[in-house]
Amino acid sequence: MTLWYNVIGDFMSIFDGLNKEQKQAVQTNAKHVRVIAGAGSGKTRVLTTRIAHLVEEKGYNPKKICAITFTNKAANEMKDRIESMLAPDVGIFVSTIHALCVRIIREEYEALSLVRNFTILDQTDQQTILKEAYNEYGLQRKELSYRDVLNYISNNKMAQVSIKQAYKMAGSNYYETQKAKVYDYYVNRLKDIFALDFDDLLAKTNLILREFPEVKDKWSKRFDHIFIDEFQDTNDVQ
Repeated sequence: MTLWYNVIGDFMSIFDGLNKEQKQAVQTNAKHVRVIAGAGSGKTRVLTTRIAHLVEEKGYNPKKICAITFTNKAANEMKDRIESMLAPDVGIFVSTIHALCVRIIREEYEALSLVRNFTILDQTDQQTILKEAYNEYGLQRKELSYRDVLNYISNNKMAQVSIKQAYKMAGSNYYETQKAKVYDYYVNRLKDIFALDFDDLLAKTNLILREFPEVKDKWSKRFDHIFIDEFQDTNDVQ
């Protein structure tokens, strides 16, 4: 069992403070593990302790372990917990799901006809492009708010709705047709400037892994273990 010496001179185990069920989740040899528990019950602690267990006691290569969460704050906290049990810069890849997508696309950019240093848009950048589209089509924000149109674009991307499908779904509805036109402008404008928004990071990574078997095989071999914190918050594309 892994032990370390703390500041008051007591030997401590990474399992100290875990209950029976938590220890079972940490030590199980099952290939797939799902931990279901209420908020504040220690799920993240179980996850990070399992990582430490696999490295220290099972001898797994830390560079072949990936831990994913949803915010930068949570990723930093997870990294700190892991390093407190192992060592600084042990080599485990800890990131948000979007950061993992950026890493994949930076390596596989040619498959998407991108440039390696593609731009990632923030909300201000997105609104600048919407302003261009509104000027192009003579639209007013009091007719269609930026917020509504950005939600429309995001929902279409996550549902993998093409521009052609968006026009078809709009039918004869004026406002839906205008949103489809802005969607059309927005998507093609991003192509022109080699840019991706946060939804694209997910959708394009999904596309690469589905349509390029050699890329999927490469990344399947990159990590032996993948841990996902707050897995219940994932959507289909994620």
